[in-house]
Amino acid sequence: MAEAPPQIRLWDDNPSTLDLLGFDAVVEPIAAAVRERNIHPLTLSVQSPWGGGKSTILKLIEAEFKDDDTCFVVSTNPWAYDDQVDVKGTLISEILHGIEIQIPDPGIRAKVAAKAKELLGRISWSRAAVAIAKGALTFQVDPQQVADIFQPKDPGGPDSMAGFNDAYKELLALIPNVERVVVLVDDLDRCLPDAVTATLEAIKLFLSTEKMVFVLAADQDMVRDAISVSLDGARRGDIFARRYLEKIVQLPIALPRLSATDAEAYIGLLIAGRSMKETDLKALAAHVRARRNAHQTPLLHDFEGLAVKPAEDDLALAAQLAEGLSADRRSNPRQIKRFLNAFGVRESIARARGVTIPPAVMIKMLLLEELHRTSFNTLAAAPVQERKTFVARWEAWANPSGEEGEDATLPEGIDQATKEWAAAPPSLRSENQLDQYLTLAASLINVSMGAQVSDEVLALINDLLGESEAARNVAANSLSERGEDEQLAALDVLFATTKRMEDAEAVIRGAVLWVGKTPALEQAAAAGVEAHCWGARLTPGAVVELGTSGRSALVELVRRAAQDTTLHPSTQTAARDEIDQLDGN
Repeated sequence: MAEAPPQIRLWDDNPSTLDLLGFDAVVEPIAAAVRERNIHPLTLSVQSPWGGGKSTILKLIEAEFKDDDTCFVVSTNPWAYDDQVDVKGTLISEILHGIEIQIPDPGIRAKVAAKAKELLGRISWSRAAVAIAKGALTFQVDPQQVADIFQPKDPGGPDSMAGFNDAYKELLALIPNVERVVVLVDDLDRCLPDAVTATLEAIKLFLSTEKMVFVLAADQDMVRDAISVSLDGARRGDIFARRYLEKIVQLPIALPRLSATDAEAYIGLLIAGRSMKETDLKALAAHVRARRNAHQTPLLHDFEGLAVKPAEDDLALAAQLAEGLSADRRSNPRQIKRFLNAFGVRESIARARGVTIPPAVMIKMLLLEELHRTSFNTLAAAPVQERKTFVARWEAWANPSGEEGEDATLPEGIDQATKEWAAAPPSLRSENQLDQYLTLAASLINVSMGAQVSDEVLALINDLLGESEAARNVAANSLSERGEDEQLAALDVLFATTKRMEDAEAVIRGAVLWVGKTPALEQAAAAGVEAHCWGARLTPGAVVELGTSGRSALVELVRRAAQDTTLHPSTQTAARDEIDQLDGN
Protein backbone atom coordinates (compact mmCIF):
# COMPACT_ATOMS: atom_id res chain seq x y z
CA MET A 1 0.00 0.00 0.00
CA ALA A 2 1.43 3.37 -1.04
CA GLU A 3 2.37 5.71 1.79
CA ALA A 4 0.06 8.72 2.06
CA PRO A 5 1.79 11.99 1.20
CA PRO A 6 2.42 14.29 4.18
CA GLN A 7 -0.23 16.94 4.70
CA ILE A 8 0.60 20.57 4.12
CA ARG A 9 -0.32 22.98 6.89
CA LEU A 10 -2.56 25.66 5.35
CA TRP A 11 -5.24 27.95 6.73
CA ASP A 12 -8.13 29.06 4.52
CA ASP A 13 -8.94 32.72 4.02
CA ASN A 14 -12.69 32.28 4.51
CA PRO A 15 -14.71 34.00 7.22
CA SER A 16 -15.14 31.83 10.30
CA THR A 17 -18.25 30.86 12.22
CA LEU A 18 -16.07 30.14 15.26
CA ASP A 19 -14.92 33.23 17.15
CA LEU A 20 -11.15 32.98 17.51
CA LEU A 21 -10.63 36.74 17.70
CA GLY A 22 -12.63 37.84 20.71
CA PHE A 23 -15.28 39.41 18.50
CA ASP A 24 -18.05 38.45 20.93
CA ALA A 25 -17.59 41.92 22.47
CA VAL A 26 -18.64 43.40 19.10
CA VAL A 27 -21.28 40.86 18.05
CA GLU A 28 -23.26 41.10 21.29
CA PRO A 29 -24.07 44.84 21.06
CA ILE A 30 -24.88 44.47 17.34
CA ALA A 31 -27.29 41.63 18.15
CA ALA A 32 -28.82 43.73 20.93
CA ALA A 33 -29.30 46.65 18.52
CA VAL A 34 -30.96 44.35 15.98
CA ARG A 35 -33.37 43.07 18.62
CA GLU A 36 -34.28 46.58 19.78
CA ARG A 37 -37.77 46.81 18.28
CA ASN A 38 -38.16 50.53 18.88
CA ILE A 39 -35.39 51.45 16.46
CA HIS A 40 -36.32 50.92 12.84
CA PRO A 41 -35.24 50.86 10.19
CA LEU A 42 -31.57 50.54 11.19
CA THR A 43 -28.30 50.49 9.25
CA LEU A 44 -25.03 49.58 10.92
CA SER A 45 -21.57 49.52 9.39
CA VAL A 46 -18.81 47.23 10.61
CA GLN A 47 -15.59 49.04 9.79
CA SER A 48 -11.98 47.90 9.63
CA PRO A 49 -9.13 47.92 7.12
CA TRP A 50 -8.64 45.05 4.66
CA GLY A 51 -8.27 41.70 6.44
CA GLY A 52 -9.50 43.00 9.80
CA GLY A 53 -12.24 40.39 10.24
CA LYS A 54 -15.36 42.13 8.86
CA SER A 55 -16.60 39.04 6.99
CA THR A 56 -16.12 36.93 10.10
CA ILE A 57 -18.25 39.39 12.08
CA LEU A 58 -21.08 38.94 9.55
CA LYS A 59 -20.83 35.16 9.87
CA LEU A 60 -20.98 35.42 13.67
CA ILE A 61 -24.02 37.73 13.45
CA GLU A 62 -25.72 35.25 11.14
CA ALA A 63 -25.00 32.43 13.59
CA GLU A 64 -26.40 34.54 16.45
CA PHE A 65 -29.86 34.55 14.83
CA LYS A 66 -29.77 31.02 13.43
CA ASP A 67 -32.44 29.67 15.79
CA ASP A 68 -34.48 32.89 16.07
CA ASP A 69 -37.75 32.41 14.14
CA THR A 70 -38.63 36.09 14.54
CA CYS A 71 -35.61 37.20 12.54
CA PHE A 72 -34.83 36.48 8.88
CA VAL A 73 -31.18 36.92 7.90
CA VAL A 74 -30.24 37.48 4.25
CA SER A 75 -26.55 37.48 3.28
CA THR A 76 -25.43 39.14 0.06
CA ASN A 77 -22.21 40.22 -1.61
CA PRO A 78 -22.50 42.87 -4.37
CA TRP A 79 -18.86 42.35 -5.33
CA ALA A 80 -19.74 38.81 -6.49
CA TYR A 81 -22.80 39.73 -8.57
CA ASP A 82 -22.75 38.50 -12.16
CA ASP A 83 -24.75 41.55 -13.24
CA GLN A 84 -22.60 44.55 -12.39
CA VAL A 85 -24.69 46.79 -14.68
CA ASP A 86 -27.76 46.63 -12.43
CA VAL A 87 -26.39 46.07 -8.93
CA LYS A 88 -29.38 47.87 -7.42
CA GLY A 89 -31.89 45.52 -9.02
CA THR A 90 -29.83 42.43 -8.19
CA LEU A 91 -29.58 43.38 -4.52
CA ILE A 92 -33.35 43.91 -4.26
CA SER A 93 -33.93 40.55 -5.96
CA GLU A 94 -31.60 38.79 -3.52
CA ILE A 95 -33.36 40.31 -0.53
CA LEU A 96 -36.80 39.25 -1.79
CA HIS A 97 -35.63 35.75 -2.65
CA GLY A 98 -33.79 35.42 0.68
CA ILE A 99 -36.98 36.24 2.58
CA GLU A 100 -39.12 33.89 0.52
CA ILE A 101 -36.97 30.78 1.00
CA GLN A 102 -37.00 31.16 4.81
CA ILE A 103 -40.77 30.92 5.15
CA PRO A 104 -41.67 27.41 6.40
CA ASP A 105 -45.41 27.53 5.66
CA PRO A 106 -46.07 26.64 1.96
CA GLY A 107 -49.27 28.70 1.78
CA ILE A 108 -47.69 31.85 3.17
CA ARG A 109 -44.63 31.26 1.01
CA ALA A 110 -46.82 31.18 -2.13
CA LYS A 111 -48.49 34.49 -1.20
CA VAL A 112 -45.11 36.10 -0.51
CA ALA A 113 -43.75 34.73 -3.80
CA ALA A 114 -46.63 36.34 -5.71
CA LYS A 115 -46.01 39.67 -4.00
CA ALA A 116 -42.28 39.37 -4.66
CA LYS A 117 -43.04 38.75 -8.34
CA GLU A 118 -44.97 42.03 -8.43
CA LEU A 119 -42.03 43.86 -6.87
CA LEU A 120 -39.60 42.24 -9.31
CA GLY A 121 -41.84 43.41 -12.12
CA ARG A 122 -41.25 46.99 -11.04
CA ILE A 123 -37.53 46.30 -11.11
CA SER A 124 -37.80 44.86 -14.62
CA TRP A 125 -39.38 48.06 -15.91
CA SER A 126 -36.61 50.04 -14.27
CA ARG A 127 -33.96 47.76 -15.82
CA ALA A 128 -35.48 48.12 -19.28
CA ALA A 129 -35.41 51.89 -19.02
CA VAL A 130 -31.77 51.85 -17.96
CA ALA A 131 -30.82 49.42 -20.74
CA ILE A 132 -32.46 51.51 -23.47
CA ALA A 133 -31.00 54.74 -22.09
CA LYS A 134 -27.53 53.21 -22.24
CA GLY A 135 -28.07 51.70 -25.66
CA ALA A 136 -27.81 48.16 -24.35
CA LEU A 137 -30.93 47.08 -26.28
CA THR A 138 -30.03 47.14 -29.96
CA PHE A 139 -33.10 45.35 -31.33
CA GLN A 140 -36.07 47.25 -32.78
CA VAL A 141 -38.46 48.62 -30.16
CA ASP A 142 -41.88 50.02 -30.95
CA PRO A 143 -41.79 53.83 -30.45
CA GLN A 144 -44.95 53.68 -28.34
CA GLN A 145 -43.28 51.07 -26.08
CA VAL A 146 -40.28 53.36 -25.63
CA ALA A 147 -42.61 56.24 -24.79
CA ASP A 148 -44.42 54.04 -22.26
CA ILE A 149 -41.14 53.08 -20.60
CA PHE A 150 -40.04 56.69 -20.13
CA GLN A 151 -43.46 58.08 -19.29
CA PRO A 152 -43.74 59.09 -15.59
CA LYS A 153 -45.45 56.24 -13.76
CA ASP A 154 -48.52 56.29 -11.60
CA PRO A 155 -47.06 55.97 -8.05
CA GLY A 156 -49.63 53.32 -7.28
CA GLY A 157 -49.16 51.42 -10.53
CA PRO A 158 -47.52 47.98 -10.77
CA ASP A 159 -44.64 49.31 -12.89
CA SER A 160 -43.62 52.22 -10.67
CA MET A 161 -40.67 52.15 -8.28
CA ALA A 162 -42.42 54.96 -6.39
CA GLY A 163 -44.89 52.42 -5.03
CA PHE A 164 -42.19 49.87 -4.24
CA ASN A 165 -42.00 50.66 -0.53
CA ASP A 166 -45.71 50.30 0.12
CA ALA A 167 -45.78 47.02 -1.82
CA TYR A 168 -42.80 45.74 0.18
CA LYS A 169 -44.57 46.58 3.45
CA GLU A 170 -47.51 44.53 2.23
CA LEU A 171 -45.15 41.62 1.58
CA LEU A 172 -43.75 41.74 5.13
CA ALA A 173 -47.27 41.95 6.56
CA LEU A 174 -47.99 38.53 5.02
CA ILE A 175 -45.35 36.88 7.27
CA PRO A 176 -46.52 36.34 10.87
CA ASN A 177 -44.12 36.55 13.82
CA VAL A 178 -41.25 38.11 11.83
CA GLU A 179 -39.93 41.11 13.71
CA ARG A 180 -36.72 41.75 11.82
CA VAL A 181 -35.25 41.21 8.35
CA VAL A 182 -31.46 41.56 8.69
CA VAL A 183 -29.52 42.04 5.46
CA LEU A 184 -25.78 41.41 5.76
CA VAL A 185 -23.89 43.16 2.96
CA ASP A 186 -20.28 42.00 2.59
CA ASP A 187 -17.32 43.30 0.57
CA LEU A 188 -18.89 46.65 -0.27
CA ASP A 189 -15.44 48.23 -0.22
CA ARG A 190 -14.28 45.85 -2.97
CA CYS A 191 -16.93 47.05 -5.42
CA LEU A 192 -16.35 49.54 -8.19
CA PRO A 193 -17.55 53.08 -7.34
CA ASP A 194 -20.79 52.87 -9.34
CA ALA A 195 -21.67 49.52 -7.73
CA VAL A 196 -21.11 51.00 -4.25
CA THR A 197 -23.49 53.85 -4.98
CA ALA A 198 -26.07 51.52 -6.56
CA THR A 199 -25.98 49.29 -3.46
CA LEU A 200 -26.57 52.23 -1.15
CA GLU A 201 -29.39 53.49 -3.40
CA ALA A 202 -31.05 50.08 -3.14
CA ILE A 203 -30.75 50.18 0.65
CA LYS A 204 -32.39 53.62 0.66
CA LEU A 205 -35.54 52.03 -0.80
CA PHE A 206 -35.99 50.03 2.40
CA LEU A 207 -35.08 52.73 4.90
CA SER A 208 -38.65 53.84 5.47
CA THR A 209 -39.80 50.28 6.14
CA GLU A 210 -40.17 48.95 9.64
CA LYS A 211 -38.42 45.70 10.59
CA MET A 212 -35.50 46.30 8.19
CA VAL A 213 -31.88 46.17 9.41
CA PHE A 214 -28.81 46.42 7.20
CA VAL A 215 -25.30 45.55 8.37
CA LEU A 216 -22.58 46.73 5.97
CA ALA A 217 -19.08 45.28 6.20
CA ALA A 218 -16.66 47.75 4.65
CA ASP A 219 -13.70 50.04 5.08
CA GLN A 220 -15.64 53.29 5.47
CA ASP A 221 -12.90 55.43 3.93
CA MET A 222 -12.93 53.29 0.77
CA VAL A 223 -16.72 53.45 0.55
CA ARG A 224 -16.66 57.22 0.98
CA ASP A 225 -14.01 57.53 -1.73
CA ALA A 226 -16.10 55.32 -4.04
CA ILE A 227 -19.16 57.55 -3.54
CA SER A 228 -17.06 60.62 -4.25
CA VAL A 229 -15.68 59.09 -7.47
CA SER A 230 -19.11 57.87 -8.60
CA LEU A 231 -20.65 61.31 -8.13
CA ASP A 232 -17.66 63.21 -9.44
CA GLY A 233 -19.58 64.14 -12.60
CA ALA A 234 -22.04 65.98 -10.40
CA ARG A 235 -19.12 67.87 -8.75
CA ARG A 236 -20.40 67.07 -5.31
CA GLY A 237 -17.08 65.89 -3.92
CA ASP A 238 -15.90 64.47 -0.60
CA ILE A 239 -18.13 66.54 1.68
CA PHE A 240 -21.27 65.29 -0.05
CA ALA A 241 -19.96 61.69 0.06
CA ARG A 242 -19.45 61.93 3.82
CA ARG A 243 -22.92 63.39 4.41
CA TYR A 244 -24.53 60.89 2.05
CA LEU A 245 -23.02 57.96 3.98
CA GLU A 246 -23.97 59.47 7.34
CA LYS A 247 -27.60 59.71 6.19
CA ILE A 248 -27.67 55.97 5.51
CA VAL A 249 -25.53 54.59 8.36
CA GLN A 250 -26.88 55.37 11.81
CA LEU A 251 -24.50 53.19 13.82
CA PRO A 252 -20.86 52.85 12.70
CA ILE A 253 -18.87 50.20 14.62
CA ALA A 254 -15.10 49.98 14.31
CA LEU A 255 -13.49 46.58 14.86
CA PRO A 256 -10.63 46.64 17.35
CA ARG A 257 -7.15 45.88 16.03
CA LEU A 258 -5.53 42.82 17.56
CA SER A 259 -3.24 43.50 20.49
CA ALA A 260 -0.06 41.46 20.92
CA THR A 261 -1.87 39.33 23.52
CA ASP A 262 -4.86 38.69 21.26
CA ALA A 263 -2.59 38.00 18.28
CA GLU A 264 -0.69 35.35 20.25
CA ALA A 265 -3.97 33.69 21.26
CA TYR A 266 -5.31 33.83 17.69
CA ILE A 267 -2.14 32.32 16.23
CA GLY A 268 -2.14 29.66 18.92
CA LEU A 269 -5.75 28.73 18.17
CA LEU A 270 -5.02 28.55 14.44
CA ILE A 271 -1.97 26.32 14.90
CA ALA A 272 -3.50 24.11 17.59
CA GLY A 273 -6.70 23.80 15.58
CA ARG A 274 -4.89 21.96 12.79
CA SER A 275 -4.55 18.88 14.99
CA MET A 276 -7.74 19.22 17.07
CA LYS A 277 -11.28 18.02 16.54
CA GLU A 278 -13.81 20.82 16.06
CA THR A 279 -15.39 20.21 19.48
CA ASP A 280 -11.99 20.46 21.18
CA LEU A 281 -11.11 23.65 19.30
CA LYS A 282 -14.46 25.17 20.32
CA ALA A 283 -13.72 24.31 23.95
CA LEU A 284 -10.27 25.89 23.67
CA ALA A 285 -11.73 29.03 22.04
CA ALA A 286 -14.32 29.28 24.83
CA HIS A 287 -11.52 28.92 27.40
CA VAL A 288 -9.61 31.79 25.76
CA ARG A 289 -12.77 33.93 25.65
CA ALA A 290 -13.42 33.33 29.36
CA ARG A 291 -9.86 34.34 30.27
CA ARG A 292 -10.10 37.44 28.06
CA ASN A 293 -13.36 38.52 29.69
CA ALA A 294 -11.79 37.93 33.12
CA HIS A 295 -8.74 40.01 32.11
CA GLN A 296 -6.41 37.05 32.64
CA THR A 297 -3.20 36.80 30.63
CA PRO A 298 -1.71 35.02 28.86
CA LEU A 299 -4.92 33.90 27.21
CA LEU A 300 -3.56 30.48 26.25
CA HIS A 301 -2.85 29.26 29.77
CA ASP A 302 -4.20 27.09 32.58
CA PHE A 303 -5.72 24.23 30.56
CA GLU A 304 -6.53 21.93 33.47
CA GLY A 305 -10.26 21.94 32.75
CA LEU A 306 -9.88 20.98 29.08
CA ALA A 307 -10.09 17.42 27.78
CA VAL A 308 -7.54 18.20 25.02
CA LYS A 309 -4.74 20.70 25.57
CA PRO A 310 -2.69 22.49 22.89
CA ALA A 311 0.84 21.18 22.41
CA GLU A 312 3.66 23.10 24.06
CA ASP A 313 5.46 23.41 20.72
CA ASP A 314 2.36 25.04 19.19
CA LEU A 315 2.15 27.53 22.04
CA ALA A 316 5.84 28.35 21.67
CA LEU A 317 5.40 28.97 17.93
CA ALA A 318 2.45 31.27 18.62
CA ALA A 319 4.46 33.28 21.14
CA GLN A 320 7.39 33.47 18.72
CA LEU A 321 5.23 34.76 15.87
CA ALA A 322 3.33 37.26 18.00
CA GLU A 323 6.65 38.64 19.18
CA GLY A 324 8.36 38.57 15.80
CA LEU A 325 5.72 39.84 13.36
CA SER A 326 5.64 43.54 12.64
CA ALA A 327 2.92 45.48 14.48
CA ASP A 328 0.83 46.11 11.36
CA ARG A 329 0.85 42.46 10.31
CA ARG A 330 0.34 41.15 13.84
CA SER A 331 -2.84 43.23 14.25
CA ASN A 332 -4.43 41.96 11.02
CA PRO A 333 -6.00 38.47 11.06
CA ARG A 334 -5.68 37.96 7.29
CA GLN A 335 -2.01 38.97 7.32
CA ILE A 336 -1.41 36.47 10.12
CA LYS A 337 -3.07 33.69 8.11
CA ARG A 338 -1.04 34.55 5.03
CA PHE A 339 2.20 34.36 6.98
CA LEU A 340 1.15 30.99 8.42
CA ASN A 341 0.35 29.76 4.90
CA ALA A 342 3.77 30.90 3.69
CA PHE A 343 5.19 28.86 6.55
CA GLY A 344 3.07 25.83 5.60
CA VAL A 345 4.16 25.94 1.97
CA ARG A 346 7.83 26.44 2.85
CA GLU A 347 7.69 23.61 5.39
CA SER A 348 6.23 21.28 2.74
CA ILE A 349 8.85 22.21 0.12
CA ALA A 350 11.68 21.79 2.60
CA ARG A 351 10.38 18.37 3.62
CA ALA A 352 10.19 17.31 -0.04
CA ARG A 353 13.80 18.43 -0.55
CA GLY A 354 15.00 16.56 2.51
CA VAL A 355 15.68 19.69 4.54
CA THR A 356 14.56 19.16 8.13
CA ILE A 357 14.89 22.01 10.59
CA PRO A 358 12.75 22.77 13.64
CA PRO A 359 9.59 24.80 12.89
CA ALA A 360 10.80 27.55 15.23
CA VAL A 361 13.99 27.95 13.19
CA MET A 362 12.04 28.05 9.92
CA ILE A 363 9.67 30.68 11.28
CA LYS A 364 12.61 32.78 12.46
CA MET A 365 14.12 32.59 8.97
CA LEU A 366 10.78 33.48 7.38
CA LEU A 367 10.56 36.50 9.67
CA LEU A 368 14.01 37.55 8.46
CA GLU A 369 12.79 37.31 4.85
CA GLU A 370 9.63 39.27 5.61
CA LEU A 371 11.00 41.99 7.86
CA HIS A 372 14.63 42.39 6.82
CA ARG A 373 14.99 41.18 3.22
CA THR A 374 18.27 43.02 2.59
CA SER A 375 19.91 41.37 5.60
CA PHE A 376 18.54 37.99 4.48
CA ASN A 377 20.12 38.55 1.06
CA THR A 378 23.44 39.39 2.69
CA LEU A 379 23.38 36.15 4.69
CA ALA A 380 22.40 34.15 1.59
CA ALA A 381 25.31 35.65 -0.36
CA ALA A 382 27.88 34.72 2.28
CA PRO A 383 30.14 31.73 1.45
CA VAL A 384 28.68 28.49 2.79
CA GLN A 385 31.66 27.73 4.98
CA GLU A 386 31.53 31.19 6.58
CA ARG A 387 27.83 31.31 7.42
CA LYS A 388 28.05 29.82 10.92
CA THR A 389 30.70 32.34 11.91
CA PHE A 390 28.61 35.07 10.29
CA VAL A 391 25.49 34.09 12.26
CA ALA A 392 27.49 33.71 15.49
CA ARG A 393 28.80 37.28 15.14
CA TRP A 394 25.30 38.52 14.36
CA GLU A 395 23.75 36.88 17.43
CA ALA A 396 26.67 37.93 19.66
CA TRP A 397 26.22 41.54 18.52
CA ALA A 398 22.51 41.39 19.36
CA ASN A 399 22.99 39.61 22.68
CA PRO A 400 26.65 39.57 23.77
CA SER A 401 27.66 36.99 26.36
CA GLY A 402 30.72 38.94 27.49
CA GLU A 403 32.98 35.92 27.06
CA GLU A 404 36.61 36.66 26.33
CA GLY A 405 37.47 36.54 22.64
CA GLU A 406 33.83 36.77 21.51
CA ASP A 407 33.43 38.65 18.23
CA ALA A 408 30.33 40.78 18.75
CA THR A 409 30.74 43.14 15.81
CA LEU A 410 27.81 43.60 13.43
CA PRO A 411 28.59 41.80 10.14
CA GLU A 412 28.91 44.06 7.13
CA GLY A 413 25.67 44.45 5.16
CA ILE A 414 23.38 43.67 8.13
CA ASP A 415 20.75 46.20 9.18
CA GLN A 416 20.91 47.39 12.79
CA ALA A 417 17.12 47.04 12.89
CA THR A 418 17.64 43.26 13.04
CA LYS A 419 18.83 43.38 16.66
CA GLU A 420 15.59 42.13 18.22
CA TRP A 421 15.29 39.43 15.56
CA ALA A 422 18.84 38.18 16.12
CA ALA A 423 18.49 38.19 19.90
CA ALA A 424 15.19 36.30 19.88
CA PRO A 425 15.18 32.52 20.34
CA PRO A 426 15.94 30.08 18.89
CA SER A 427 19.67 30.53 18.29
CA LEU A 428 20.72 29.72 14.73
CA ARG A 429 24.46 29.30 15.10
CA SER A 430 24.25 25.61 16.02
CA GLU A 431 21.53 24.61 13.53
CA ASN A 432 23.12 21.93 11.32
CA GLN A 433 20.80 22.23 8.33
CA LEU A 434 20.61 26.02 8.24
CA ASP A 435 22.81 26.11 5.12
CA GLN A 436 20.55 23.71 3.24
CA TYR A 437 17.44 25.65 4.23
CA LEU A 438 19.02 28.98 3.35
CA THR A 439 20.03 27.71 -0.07
CA LEU A 440 16.47 26.46 -0.65
CA ALA A 441 14.83 29.66 0.59
CA ALA A 442 17.11 31.87 -1.50
CA SER A 443 16.31 29.87 -4.63
CA LEU A 444 12.56 30.19 -3.99
CA ILE A 445 12.69 33.99 -3.74
CA ASN A 446 15.26 34.43 -6.51
CA VAL A 447 18.06 35.70 -4.29
CA SER A 448 21.56 35.49 -5.71
CA MET A 449 23.62 33.12 -3.61
CA GLY A 450 26.80 35.06 -4.36
CA ALA A 451 30.25 33.54 -4.13
CA GLN A 452 29.62 30.45 -2.05
CA VAL A 453 32.94 28.71 -2.47
CA SER A 454 36.29 29.32 -0.84
CA ASP A 455 39.55 30.16 -2.58
CA GLU A 456 40.64 26.55 -2.06
CA VAL A 457 37.58 25.23 -3.90
CA LEU A 458 38.07 27.76 -6.68
CA ALA A 459 41.62 26.44 -7.09
CA LEU A 460 40.30 22.88 -7.35
CA ILE A 461 37.82 23.98 -10.04
CA ASN A 462 40.67 25.56 -12.00
CA ASP A 463 42.61 22.28 -11.79
CA LEU A 464 39.49 20.41 -12.94
CA LEU A 465 39.46 22.58 -16.07
CA GLY A 466 43.21 22.16 -16.74
CA GLU A 467 45.07 20.00 -19.26
CA SER A 468 46.73 17.70 -16.71
CA GLU A 469 44.78 14.48 -16.30
CA ALA A 470 46.49 13.75 -12.98
CA ALA A 471 45.59 17.20 -11.61
CA ARG A 472 42.00 16.77 -12.76
CA ASN A 473 41.70 13.44 -10.92
CA VAL A 474 43.13 14.92 -7.72
CA ALA A 475 40.75 17.89 -7.96
CA ALA A 476 37.71 15.64 -8.53
CA ASN A 477 38.68 13.45 -5.57
CA SER A 478 39.11 16.47 -3.30
CA LEU A 479 35.83 18.02 -4.37
CA SER A 480 33.92 14.76 -3.85
CA GLU A 481 35.02 14.70 -0.20
CA ARG A 482 33.21 17.93 0.64
CA GLY A 483 29.64 18.31 1.84
CA GLU A 484 26.84 17.99 -0.73
CA ASP A 485 25.73 21.62 -0.42
CA GLU A 486 29.26 22.91 -0.91
CA GLN A 487 29.67 20.60 -3.90
CA LEU A 488 26.44 21.87 -5.46
CA ALA A 489 27.62 25.45 -4.99
CA ALA A 490 30.99 24.59 -6.53
CA LEU A 491 29.26 22.84 -9.47
CA ASP A 492 27.36 26.08 -10.16
CA VAL A 493 30.66 27.95 -10.22
CA LEU A 494 32.11 25.36 -12.63
CA PHE A 495 29.25 25.78 -15.11
CA ALA A 496 29.36 29.58 -14.73
CA THR A 497 32.88 29.55 -16.22
CA THR A 498 31.40 28.39 -19.55
CA LYS A 499 30.52 31.96 -20.54
CA ARG A 500 34.22 32.85 -20.51
CA MET A 501 35.12 30.00 -22.90
CA GLU A 502 34.66 29.44 -26.61
CA ASP A 503 33.24 25.96 -26.01
CA ALA A 504 32.05 23.85 -23.10
CA GLU A 505 34.22 20.80 -23.67
CA ALA A 506 36.56 21.35 -20.70
CA VAL A 507 33.65 22.14 -18.38
CA ILE A 508 31.71 19.02 -19.40
CA ARG A 509 34.82 16.85 -19.15
CA GLY A 510 35.43 18.10 -15.60
CA ALA A 511 31.77 17.69 -14.62
CA VAL A 512 31.66 14.11 -15.94
CA LEU A 513 34.80 13.20 -13.99
CA TRP A 514 33.39 14.78 -10.84
CA VAL A 515 29.96 13.11 -11.16
CA GLY A 516 31.70 9.75 -11.52
CA LYS A 517 33.00 10.22 -7.97
CA THR A 518 29.80 11.84 -6.58
CA PRO A 519 26.79 10.21 -8.29
CA ALA A 520 24.40 12.42 -6.25
CA LEU A 521 25.40 15.34 -8.49
CA GLU A 522 24.12 13.65 -11.67
CA GLN A 523 20.84 15.53 -12.03
CA ALA A 524 22.41 18.85 -11.12
CA ALA A 525 25.17 18.27 -13.68
CA ALA A 526 22.63 17.44 -16.39
CA ALA A 527 20.70 20.62 -15.57
CA GLY A 528 23.96 22.61 -15.72
CA VAL A 529 24.81 21.25 -19.17
CA GLU A 530 21.36 22.19 -20.47
CA ALA A 531 21.45 25.66 -18.94
CA HIS A 532 25.04 26.67 -19.77
CA CYS A 533 26.52 24.40 -22.41
CA TRP A 534 23.83 23.78 -25.00
CA GLY A 535 23.88 25.27 -28.46
CA ALA A 536 27.05 26.50 -30.16
CA ARG A 537 29.23 25.65 -27.14
CA LEU A 538 28.32 21.94 -27.32
CA THR A 539 31.12 20.30 -29.30
CA PRO A 540 31.51 16.72 -30.64
CA GLY A 541 34.18 16.09 -27.96
CA ALA A 542 31.73 17.24 -25.23
CA VAL A 543 29.10 14.84 -26.61
CA VAL A 544 31.58 11.96 -26.43
CA GLU A 545 32.33 12.83 -22.79
CA LEU A 546 28.61 12.73 -21.97
CA GLY A 547 28.06 9.50 -23.92
CA THR A 548 30.86 7.63 -22.16
CA SER A 549 29.96 8.95 -18.67
CA GLY A 550 27.82 5.94 -17.79
CA ARG A 551 25.32 8.26 -16.05
CA SER A 552 21.77 7.93 -17.39
CA ALA A 553 20.84 11.62 -17.02
CA LEU A 554 23.94 12.64 -19.01
CA VAL A 555 23.43 9.95 -21.65
CA GLU A 556 19.85 11.19 -22.11
CA LEU A 557 21.33 14.56 -23.12
CA VAL A 558 23.21 12.77 -25.92
CA ARG A 559 19.94 11.29 -27.21
CA ARG A 560 18.44 14.75 -27.15
CA ALA A 561 21.42 16.19 -29.02
CA ALA A 562 21.02 13.55 -31.74
CA GLN A 563 17.53 14.94 -32.46
CA ASP A 564 18.28 18.66 -32.00
CA THR A 565 18.57 20.24 -35.46
CA THR A 566 19.66 23.56 -33.94
CA LEU A 567 23.04 22.07 -33.02
CA HIS A 568 26.04 22.07 -35.36
CA PRO A 569 25.83 19.11 -37.84
CA SER A 570 29.13 17.68 -36.55
CA THR A 571 27.77 17.70 -32.99
CA GLN A 572 24.60 15.98 -34.13
CA THR A 573 26.61 13.35 -36.01
CA ALA A 574 28.79 12.69 -32.96
CA ALA A 575 25.66 12.29 -30.85
CA ARG A 576 24.14 9.79 -33.30
CA ASP A 577 27.38 7.80 -33.36
CA GLU A 578 27.42 7.67 -29.56
CA ILE A 579 23.80 6.48 -29.48
CA ASP A 580 24.55 3.77 -32.03
CA GLN A 581 27.43 2.48 -29.89
CA LEU A 582 25.32 2.64 -26.73
CA ASP A 583 22.47 0.76 -28.39
CA GLY A 584 24.86 -1.83 -29.94
CA ASN A 585 24.13 -0.85 -33.55
